[in-house]
Amino acid sequence: MFFILRPLNSPWHKFIAGDGFGYYSYLPAKFIYNDTDYSFNWFNKVYKANYVYESFPNPEDNFLVAYENKKINKYYQGLSYIWLPFFGMAHLVAKWFNYPTDGFSQPYQLFIGFASIFYLIIGLFYLRKLIYKLFQNNLAANLSPIAIFYGTYLFYYSINLNSQSHIYSFVFFTLFKYHLLSFFEAETKIRYLILTVLFFVIAVCIRPLNGLIILIVPAFMPTTFFKQPFRLGKIKWFDGFLFSILIGALINQFMIMYIQTHSLFPYTYSNERFYFNQSKFLEALFGYNIGLFTYVPLAFISLFGIRYLSIQKKIILPFVLFLIIFLYSSWWYWPITTRGIIDFYPILAIFLAALINQLSNKKKLLITLLVFMCLSIFYYLFKNMQKNNGILDQTITYKEVFWRNFFRTKKANMFLIPPSSIIKKTIFNQNFESSYFKDKVSTQIKHSGKNSLLIDKENYFCKVYGCNYPLLFNEKGNKKIRISFWSYFKPMINSTHIFIQFFDKKHQLIKEFPFYLSNADIVYNIWDYKEFGIDLSEEILKKKQLINIIEFSVWNVEGKQNLYIDDFKAEFILTDNSYEILK
Repeated sequence: MFFILRPLNSPWHKFIAGDGFGYYSYLPAKFIYNDTDYSFNWFNKVYKANYVYESFPNPEDNFLVAYENKKINKYYQGLSYIWLPFFGMAHLVAKWFNYPTDGFSQPYQLFIGFASIFYLIIGLFYLRKLIYKLFQNNLAANLSPIAIFYGTYLFYYSINLNSQSHIYSFVFFTLFKYHLLSFFEAETKIRYLILTVLFFVIAVCIRPLNGLIILIVPAFMPTTFFKQPFRLGKIKWFDGFLFSILIGALINQFMIMYIQTHSLFPYTYSNERFYFNQSKFLEALFGYNIGLFTYVPLAFISLFGIRYLSIQKKIILPFVLFLIIFLYSSWWYWPITTRGIIDFYPILAIFLAALINQLSNKKKLLITLLVFMCLSIFYYLFKNMQKNNGILDQTITYKEVFWRNFFRTKKANMFLIPPSSIIKKTIFNQNFESSYFKDKVSTQIKHSGKNSLLIDKENYFCKVYGCNYPLLFNEKGNKKIRISFWSYFKPMINSTHIFIQFFDKKHQLIKEFPFYLSNADIVYNIWDYKEFGIDLSEEILKKKQLINIIEFSVWNVEGKQNLYIDDFKAEFILTDNSYEILK
């Protein structure tokens, strides 16, 4: 799936990107640029040599934040530990094949991509081992990891966002749980104890919030644990080696934090915080934009397995899962909940495995469950495709947009304005039914009513609607214009333009906003919804005294075939700043 779906050499889709800049940059800082104080002064130059886009005007702002009159890397070092072997191999390949040895050229990008798949396979392998150890059921052990991979955001983040932390947290949480369970079950415990603590330390070094995984320990603890003799067993040389890695990871973590901040326990997310009194908990579960159960029904199905767990697991594991969802949904940028809970997907896998295990001897119920699991996986992959293709927005999708595009497979034209941000709006409708409308109409093909607007080779440019500048825009707020309509394209129409035009009293054009439809946007021989809009700029607002008429027009550019327009709507909208500025 990685090699089928992931572009390996796209200048617009690099493997090291986003949060990955912060996690990864410790490696070139230490091993290439001798940046002993971690100032990252080299980063901007290297970024501009390897990237064609800019998320920030100053590239280092991708990961550096202000902290006591200096800039520091807000991300922790955990990923750099586990990327080190791949970084080393990439460095050798870059030298052998004459790539720039700058830490960000193509070999480094590819090896970070390979690292995500390597660790994913380890995580899924140990998830299977964990589930088998819990339930002694091969069907549950085999199906649960596959379903969790294909039916949740684990699929998208491991295949496409290879330097984000969440796939790696998922892996080390799984390793932590497996070795924790082994520690409680084994007669000699020293190695399992060291490995459990090591994987916990690495998880915390990736993201400090991962430390909450310690809360699951009682769920795996046998009720007889404190009644039996406690034997660690003999320490062997490999145990000492593992312990030295554990201590080294901790020392390095504290050392780098101290070098940057002169504190052993700094809060590096200096301007970011939780808002517990404004938690979006219900939206995180059921919302139309990122709701876990809305987009990942497999997660909801897995909850039915809770009742088949032992009493301590039945209480502790759901508590930890929903606590994490609550915490992430209280973060200032709460849409991060979608990816934040990927780290804790092993808990969902245990729930799902418990359900499969319970039904494995009940053929009809098992088949029903498997059908629902397959449908859930297909549904998630379909919704993931819609988000990737711009049919649904990653963060602002609301009820109307979700249902309007529920089965859509081709790119949608959208100008999204969350209803909660709207203060006032004025709406004008044009359904082409009035006798006052003089342009050509069709009575044969229409979306509703008796008529639709016909734009053909003879009438290829048409003013759909015109109105006065709205008084609403004299009030305080963000001013937006949104137009929408239903369109029916005949084959061979390759290009259509839509215009929002501002005219003065003499009908002289003051400003024009064009929107272009190409083949990628056009669906033939069915009615399709289109939506466009603008935010009124300061330039337009300064000229509002001159504006007399606002007109909306459609141009069937080549005029080869007929285009039909129906149910046109123009909205003049006043909004607050709730979605303009993320507080």
